[in-house]
Amino acid sequence: MKHLEVLGRGRERTQERFTETVTVGRFRDTTNPATGDPVRTLIEEFYTGPAQIKYTSLAVSPRDGASQPVQEQAPLVKLPSGTAVPEGAEVHVTASTADADLVGRRYTIAGRSQAGQTTSARYPLKELS
Repeated sequence: MKHLEVLGRGRERTQERFTETVTVGRFRDTTNPATGDPVRTLIEEFYTGPAQIKYTSLAVSPRDGASQPVQEQAPLVKLPSGTAVPEGAEVHVTASTADADLVGRRYTIAGRSQAGQTTSARYPLKELS
């Protein structure tokens, strides 16, 4: 039982460091009737609440794709442990106490979360905007 207590404390500490607020779900393109501007509208919500957007490396990693150099970073989202969201769901950052530049960014879940006794559900992301 002791290892479960340690894991529980680790999960609490991890969630204390969540500095972003996100909405994860399926969205579709619609038009604002008042302005005519295009907007993304939530049609199915999987999770809304605290999270952490993390770039595993702040450096841009060069790689070769189709004989052309490509630069890529590897972002991920940390959600409370046990939070299940499907691959392909969109992640919209609605607030951040750590980095105002993240607000308004959109990502898509690009794979399954890490399995095992982890302190958070960590999903790989692909940045959309």
